[in-house]
Amino acid sequence: MPHRFVDLSHGIGPETPPFPGDSPVEILSSVLEASPGGARTINLGRITASLHCGTHMDAPFHFIDSGRTIDQVPLDQCIGPAVLVHWKCQGPDDRQIMKEDLVPYRDRLQETHKVVVNTGWHRRWGDPTYFQEHPAITAEAAQFLVECGVHLVGVDTPSVDYPPYDIHILLLGHGVVIVENLTQLDAIPAEVFQLVAIPLKITGRDGSPVRAIAMEL
Repeated sequence: MPHRFVDLSHGIGPETPPFPGDSPVEILSSVLEASPGGARTINLGRITASLHCGTHMDAPFHFIDSGRTIDQVPLDQCIGPAVLVHWKCQGPDDRQIMKEDLVPYRDRLQETHKVVVNTGWHRRWGDPTYFQEHPAITAEAAQFLVECGVHLVGVDTPSVDYPPYDIHILLLGHGVVIVENLTQLDAIPAEVFQLVAIPLKITGRDGSPVRAIAMEL
């Protein structure tokens, strides 16, 4: 793996495109005097942002009132071997990630319990079409992942599905965490790699930005 690490996260700033209907990122900067007369100063920033901005993790509590909040997600669910699935569009109108696309990876999914799906959609980040007609996981495919014991699903799209978000409910309802808006998946050369996707420990909440990293095993 080039340089050993691959950064799978988008940067977060005012330029970060918000999910439709969500709040944009705002960053404020201030300078404080750290010594009399201002001989030494401190740069101090403040951020206002959705917990689901940029590359982020959905905790079960995002849709399931009784589900784990982001601070309750076990670290071993965020770190460990993951399977990289290269999804190939079968036609101009093909936007479905189906069970048949995942079945060849069954054994590795059962071993790693984590999957990252590379649809190539991350290349549209920053384009207005990014949030439109993106690939989505079918109910049959999501159920297959649950039956394989998968507890983390990562995608390079803004969501795993569309309203009314039945796939979110299916996955999160089974304790699966979802990582959305991944990037640079083309730079991961191995089908099985070490994934690190650590959320901030925000108590009692539904999600968090993550710094996602691919590492060689």
